Amino acid sequence: MSAAKMPDRLAIAPYSHIPGCLWLLRFNGEGEAAPGTAEDFDTICAPREGFLWLHMDLADVRTRPLLARITALPEDARDSLCDPVDHQHIEYSDGIVSGALLDYERDLSGPTSRTDYVRFVSGASFFISARRLPMDSVEATRIAVDRGARLYSPIDLFEQLTHALIDGLARKAAELGAAFDRVEDRIIDQRGRLARPALSAARRDAVRLARQINGLSTTVARLEAIDEEIGEQRDDDLRAAAARLVQHAGGLNQDVTSLQERARLLQDELNALLSLETNDRLYVLTLTTMLLLPATFVTGFFGMNTKDLLFLETDNGTLYATMLCVLASATALFLMRRWGLAGAPEGDEPRPRRERQDRPADRSF
Repeated sequence: MSAAKMPDRLAIAPYSHIPGCLWLLRFNGEGEAAPGTAEDFDTICAPREGFLWLHMDLADVRTRPLLARITALPEDARDSLCDPVDHQHIEYSDGIVSGALLDYERDLSGPTSRTDYVRFVSGASFFISARRLPMDSVEATRIAVDRGARLYSPIDLFEQLTHALIDGLARKAAELGAAFDRVEDRIIDQRGRLARPALSAARRDAVRLARQINGLSTTVARLEAIDEEIGEQRDDDLRAAAARLVQHAGGLNQDVTSLQERARLLQDELNALLSLETNDRLYVLTLTTMLLLPATFVTGFFGMNTKDLLFLETDNGTLYATMLCVLASATALFLMRRWGLAGAPEGDEPRPRRERQDRPADRSF
C-alpha cells in the first residue's frame, strides 16, 4: 500500500456505540494499528497482545459517564481525564500513568497560538487520551500512525505523542527566531518605533514558550524517579522513555533560553536607539527655543506700555521692530555657530565636494 493511501486505512464511521469517542485503535504485537470495535472497548483494560488507544472528546457531555463504565480504571485516573486542570502534571501509581500536558490547538490550517491541555491515562494494555479541542500533538501522532508508524506499547505511544508535542514547540521557537530577525532588521534600518510592538509581542511569546517547555521538562522528569522494582520491565521502559524525552526537551530549552537572551539584547539596543531619537528631538527643540528667545525678548520689550517707547511715534516703526527681531535671532544663530552649539552632529563629516574636471571635447568626425 502506498504512503498516499495510508491515511484512509484507519478511517471509519463515527463510533455511535461509544458516545464521545473520536477513535479507537487496536495495535497488535507487531505494532501495527487497525480500527477497534465495541468489543475492544468493553475489554479495554484486559490483558492482550498489543494495546488499545481510545481518544475521547471532552466537549461531549456523555464522555464522563462513558469513562465511568470502565470499572478497571482507577478513580484518580478518571478524574485526571475529566476534571479541570490549570497546570502540567504526571502521576504514576500501581502501573498507571496519568496526567495532562500543555499543547497548542489545531485547526484546518495547522497549529494555532491558543493552548489547552491533553489529558491521558496509560496502562499495561491501553492508552486513553482526551481533549476539548483538536490538539496538535495528538493529530500529529494519529497522522504518523496512519502513515505506518509502529507502536509496540502504550509507553511508545506516550513517547511518540510527547515527541510530537516537543516538535511543535520547536516549530514555535523557529517562528520566534524569524520574528526576532525581522525586529533586528528594523532596528538596523533605524525604524525603532516600528520594531517596538513586534519585539514586545515576540518577547511575550518567548516567555510563554520557555515556561511551557520548562514545565514539560520538569513534569516528564518525574517519571525518571519512579520506584524501581525488580523484574518490572515496563518501569524500566518508562524511565528510559522519560530520559529520552527530557533530553529532547532540554535541547529545545537551551534554544529558547538563547532566544530570550537575544530578546533582551534587542530590547537594550532598541531602548538605546529610542533614547538617541529622543535626544535628537530635544536638541532640535532646544536650538529652536534659543533662536526664538531673542525675538521673544524684543517683542516683549515693545509690548510694554511705557512713556517714550522706542519707535512709538516713528513712521514704519513696526517694520523696524520686525527687522530688530530678525537681527536678534540672526545674532543668536551666529553666536551659537561660533560657540559650536548649532553645528553638525559629532561624527557627521561634511561630504567632500567633487572637483569639476574639464572633459576633452569629442572630436569625432
